[in-house]
Amino acid sequence: MNIAILSRGPENHSTRSLVEAAKKAGHNVNVHDPFGFYLLIGGNGNRITYNGQPAEDCDVVIPRLSSATARYGGEVVYQYEWIGIPVVNSAHAIADARHKFRSLRILAQHGLPIPPSLTVGSSTYLEEISPDIGEYPFILKPFYGTHGMGVMLLDTPTSLTSTVDALCDMHRDYVIQSFIAEAAGVDIRILVVGGKAIAAMKRRAVNGEFRANIHQGANGEAITLTEEYTQIATAAADALQLNIAGVDLLQTRNGPVILEVNPSPGFEELQSVTGIDIAKVMIDFAVQLAENHSRKGTGN
Repeated sequence: MNIAILSRGPENHSTRSLVEAAKKAGHNVNVHDPFGFYLLIGGNGNRITYNGQPAEDCDVVIPRLSSATARYGGEVVYQYEWIGIPVVNSAHAIADARHKFRSLRILAQHGLPIPPSLTVGSSTYLEEISPDIGEYPFILKPFYGTHGMGVMLLDTPTSLTSTVDALCDMHRDYVIQSFIAEAAGVDIRILVVGGKAIAAMKRRAVNGEFRANIHQGANGEAITLTEEYTQIATAAADALQLNIAGVDLLQTRNGPVILEVNPSPGFEELQSVTGIDIAKVMIDFAVQLAENHSRKGTGN
């Protein structure tokens, strides 16, 4: 089977692990930089090329799109879907999950627990409405972003209003949430593949840091999930129509809430602490997806 992985980081641990797992299973695999694709519609036909060569000879596509590559990379994924090649996560699902506020709305529409969240176009009535989502301090997160980058902690009305003013002036969109003190510096990452929670870890931030991101120095430890956490994680991936997802949960005094859902989760630390061959699970799922698609195409 021919597998295409869309990634700008061929030396990235997760990408390398996927390549090794695919080759070990006897598949052909190519890693393509999303920005190397040319997409043609109309004219002489609908085509997709990579570095000047036809790029349609693959059976399944695994998108590994960062926030920097998600927009153009999403168009590449759309093109593959259009010409009938299965992808493990659709372009539409990736776009919804990447957008932090939109993804929270979708989760809320499905009755899933999320932190009260706010976004605004100006700071005019911010002081009047902010109590609706909680008390100071507040967390600000960009609509798009990973690894905890761009996240701010603001503890006074002046700092919140002035920051929002500045962001609105720069046409930057942010989600505002109340800081959940009892969950500070700790979250749970659950990896969902094909509707199943296959691995989980608790992440703890380093001293003095409120973000429990591995890229911010957090440490991970393997955990056994309760049925409640398993159901929330799989339901979150299903609500966002993601076949592969990293679901981040916070443990609050009122129960778990979904922090965010990542459509291209890294899994180096998770694979290390759990001992689960996550890359193999993902490749096996991609192959099964392609085989099911092929059977549908032949009418079997």
